[in-house]
Amino acid sequence: MKKLARSFEDAPIAGINIVPVIDLCLVLLVILLILSPLMDAPNLTIKLPEAKTKEEKENIISLSVTPDGKMALNTDLIEAGDIPKLLPVLLAEQGENTPVVIRADKNVTYGRLTDLLKTVKTAGAKRISLGTEQPKGAAQ
Repeated sequence: MKKLARSFEDAPIAGINIVPVIDLCLVLLVILLILSPLMDAPNLTIKLPEAKTKEEKENIISLSVTPDGKMALNTDLIEAGDIPKLLPVLLAEQGENTPVVIRADKNVTYGRLTDLLKTVKTAGAKRISLGTEQPKGAAQ
């Protein structure tokens, strides 16, 4: 009797086809990417209160910044590199808990503002706030 040669079709499958699994994972990833911004929003509808400020009668240190980089400490024009030298002197004169108000133009970049906040904090300021404009017609 002749022995029949075994063909490739009769051979057992040695591996698992993972292409359908990868396709399924990619579809689930796309669905997750589309739905994730929707899951981030809360289910509640709320109205936030309007912020109103009142004028403080205490002494403050004012640091003003323009979009082109000009700065003023209270009423004196300064360079950005002078803040670490001048601010500790003012804080020592007026008290270490004197508030420092950063009055930045609305066109100042966020990066410049964060660098300025970091500089003011490292110069020794403990109370730092950002200056805002009072809304028109707001009660004081």
